[in-house]
Amino acid sequence: MLSFRAANSSRDVVVTGLGMVTPLGCSADETWQRLVSGERAGQLLTAEQIDHFSQLSAVSGLRLHGAPVNHAEVARRLTQSSIPALVNSDFRSIYVSEPLVAMSLLALHEALTQARLHPNQAPAHRTSVAFGSSKGGLRAAEKITAARFQTSCADTNKETAERETDYLAKLWEHAFPTDSGTRAIAGIMNARAGISCPVAACATGLISILQGAAMIHSGQCDVCIVGSADAGLRASVLSSFHRLRVTSRHQDAASACRPFDESRDGFLVGEGAAVFVLESRQHAEARGINPLAQVLAGGWLCDPTGMTQIDSSGTIVAELLKRIVIGDAARPDIISLHGTGTESNDLAESRGVEKHFGEMPPLCFGIKGAIGHLLGAAGSVESAVSILSLQHRIVPGTTNLMNQDPRCRIPLSPFSEKMAGLNRVAKLSLGFGGHVACGIFESA
Repeated sequence: MLSFRAANSSRDVVVTGLGMVTPLGCSADETWQRLVSGERAGQLLTAEQIDHFSQLSAVSGLRLHGAPVNHAEVARRLTQSSIPALVNSDFRSIYVSEPLVAMSLLALHEALTQARLHPNQAPAHRTSVAFGSSKGGLRAAEKITAARFQTSCADTNKETAERETDYLAKLWEHAFPTDSGTRAIAGIMNARAGISCPVAACATGLISILQGAAMIHSGQCDVCIVGSADAGLRASVLSSFHRLRVTSRHQDAASACRPFDESRDGFLVGEGAAVFVLESRQHAEARGINPLAQVLAGGWLCDPTGMTQIDSSGTIVAELLKRIVIGDAARPDIISLHGTGTESNDLAESRGVEKHFGEMPPLCFGIKGAIGHLLGAAGSVESAVSILSLQHRIVPGTTNLMNQDPRCRIPLSPFSEKMAGLNRVAKLSLGFGGHVACGIFESA
């Protein structure tokens, strides 16, 4: 496991800026204000929101629910920001129009602005990137597939065909790969100290943060841009999760995802991004920046139970907490749970917390009832919310929790509440395929 509390505090890993794009808003402040006021993002999806090239709803008869981001607003804000000027003009329009990259870059802009760090001011050979996603740009993939089919069936002249081929090649290179956002951020930051694109299903975001913190703590870099993005609100993803029986069948979209509730029956797919500026404390202090929080410790294990299942006894979760939460110096005041609203996840988390902390576990909460399951972006967005909880001394509510499952014997906050003395939060993230991660953030 990883401890980032250094004997020499200059190597402490601190968060100096964060940015978010979520179904509740296109910034961290909008997301936070709407979250703590009890708003919910779930809605019935239109065909345009799902897939321009699919008739999934008509063919299947399904009422497809989800938590979409306002991509038109993302594109508008990104266009008006300083980011496009830092991007090669050959593929600038792709970065603005493709959701996976656009959300990543708008969140980057917000994080850099808060950290008062211009990309040109970051020392290139001491700057790195650890930014992940659970999948590539699916919208770009659909565009490529549709365009190639249409081109093969159409009688186009050579000039038009070459122009379309060039555009598709740029899509393929800059918007489709899983590391599209990673490479875009690295290019803007001129990062020379290394980049990585963690892929760990729904634990991707948290593991990206921990990998970036490890790079700073080890001395490999002084600045690391971390986080994750996911634009998976597509017909292919929705239909796959439906077949796996992990998404909710409840008819009311806003209340469909009900983590830890007796009536839960699965999650609601969402999309979004979160970006953090991590720095060594020494580097932040030299710039005169007051950190938002400190990354205290973290780590991850594997549960090989199954693709969509986790050991519901909570043994793996408890073991992870045992390795990370060592003594009172690391005991969290609250825990941000993964809380998908599936029986397997909710039982594993609640029983794991109960096994480790005994009869007096910390107050817990989960936000997927409000914003949906952001898949590869879940861990980073929920970590950002955890850090905002420390700043505001407010515990967000566990949205849609009406009747707590008696098998989940942990204290849960049904509504947002103030907590004096809130200084430390643990974040749990679980992912399909066995990824189980935990990170601890502390007030700086």
